[in-house]
Amino acid sequence: MEKYTKHSIQWFYNLIAQGECDILDFKEYLSDKNIFGKPYKSYAPKYDELAKDVVAFANKKGGFIFLGIADESKEINVDFTYDNKNLFDLVSQIQNRTSPSITLQIHKLRVNETDLALLEIPFSKQLHRTSKSEYLIRSNDGNRAIEPHEISTIQSEKDLIVFDQKTWQFNLVSTESDVNGMPVPGWQDINKARSLYNNIKNNHPKSSYLKNSSQEFNETLGLIKEVDGHYLPTTTGLLFIGNAKALKELPFNQIKYIRYYEDGTYTPFEYKGDLITIVDQCFAQLVAEKKVKEFHFGLFREYIEDYSEIVLRELLINAVAHRDYSRQQIIEIRKYPSYIEFESPGRFPQGVDETNFLRKTNPRNPNIMDVLREINYAEKAGSGFDKIFTALLSKGKSLPIPQQTEDSIIIRVEADVHIEKLAELSILYKQLTGIDIDFEKLIVLNYIYSGQKMTLSQLENSIFVNKYQLKRILTELLDLELIETTGRTSDLKYIIHKSRLESTEDKITYSKQKKQEKARQIEAILRYLDSVGEIENEGARKLLNIPDTNAPFISRLFNEMMDDNLIEIAYEKGHNKRVYKRKTT
Repeated sequence: MEKYTKHSIQWFYNLIAQGECDILDFKEYLSDKNIFGKPYKSYAPKYDELAKDVVAFANKKGGFIFLGIADESKEINVDFTYDNKNLFDLVSQIQNRTSPSITLQIHKLRVNETDLALLEIPFSKQLHRTSKSEYLIRSNDGNRAIEPHEISTIQSEKDLIVFDQKTWQFNLVSTESDVNGMPVPGWQDINKARSLYNNIKNNHPKSSYLKNSSQEFNETLGLIKEVDGHYLPTTTGLLFIGNAKALKELPFNQIKYIRYYEDGTYTPFEYKGDLITIVDQCFAQLVAEKKVKEFHFGLFREYIEDYSEIVLRELLINAVAHRDYSRQQIIEIRKYPSYIEFESPGRFPQGVDETNFLRKTNPRNPNIMDVLREINYAEKAGSGFDKIFTALLSKGKSLPIPQQTEDSIIIRVEADVHIEKLAELSILYKQLTGIDIDFEKLIVLNYIYSGQKMTLSQLENSIFVNKYQLKRILTELLDLELIETTGRTSDLKYIIHKSRLESTEDKITYSKQKKQEKARQIEAILRYLDSVGEIENEGARKLLNIPDTNAPFISRLFNEMMDDNLIEIAYEKGHNKRVYKRKTT
């Protein structure tokens, strides 16, 4: 059904075109032959069936049920009757048939002279069942029963539990004692616990997690939790200090790395065990395979790796720290001849998506992150992607764009250098300033270079930098002559400085042109002083049509003119505001 209509219901036709899916269902009529249109055959009330649909949608991510549209043909049932009283009864019937009860939102849509009912099932933070104790979830174009192992996953997605703090009950007998003679729990590997303690002590000697007894240490770090007077291991505890028997309860705590070759063959690697072990082993393999390529930027030589250690480490830690451990799914790393991708189980946490993941954080596994930070495997929340992006951009690599699938997040990184000029500008920045260029400046340069000509407004709407920072960065890059402006003040655009783009011969020509332009600017100021007598920074900017963001240029120009004995300070007006005049001989 292809329709073009008012914007107010265009989304309706777009949904219709999708057909039944995980957020959409159709009902030609409902209940018995006396309400919501005349059915083609007589049948029993269907409120129980509708309750199943409502529960399934609510347990997934919400959805819509259209009443008055044929399931197969998607044609409108012209006999459908929109009746407020019957719809009110329908809402009540669904509330009585769901637990916790679900309240539907009802919308009226008039399409082709027929009033249709749209039932909106909101996303719920609760886990619902029917009055007959059926736990259901929407799957593609139908409903299915929730498997027992999926309960924790759904609860975790609805923020009903934080899975890394979930406790586990084991019937494992203690066979060891700690240094104080206390029995070691049967689920725990005492050597891993000692290694973790020493690791934290070496990295953070004053850490508040370092306690006198192993029980205090484990409890403070979130490795165990007291439940009904008994100390039980948490998911975090199993992942870091659990023994082989206990880790069998988390069989999907694995990393599978597959290296594909150009001829189609591949080599698989699998890593199992506690988190620290599998991270160390996998990282060692990834680093061992690095390749280096030589690049020449003018007189400078730079060696660029296909995947730097920073990128590999941060992507690996990100996959381990933020994956959904409630899912029966492993981490997969796939390396192809031209790119590598990390697939981590679980979608973005609530409030985070592909557009804001750099600046918005909502840690799925806060306890796991705490441990990783204490052993210097991770830093503050959100810093990992900053490091990844900085390492890539500074070497001229393209930025990775996370892809969110139905049950995982995939991040792909290209091996090849995409923009050599960006790598050259990064080297030049360090030569000019003595420090490495940071992420914010790199991303500004990247957008300006990629966009060719960008206005301040376009930059503000494109990058993860606030307006105050952006103006400060633009001023510094202008001052360093890494970028310049073009166009009139009302339509000012930022471009990479031409002297950074051309060949050596072109740079000489460009330098001569800039000197000639500066001579004309100096002459304009001197003529103005001969006529008016005084000038200040703001007046000079307007006279020469220089944007506010390039104020340092005028200051430098005034300093040069003072060095050449052309002008002098007449007086100072306010704080650090100088007024200049012609120098008298």
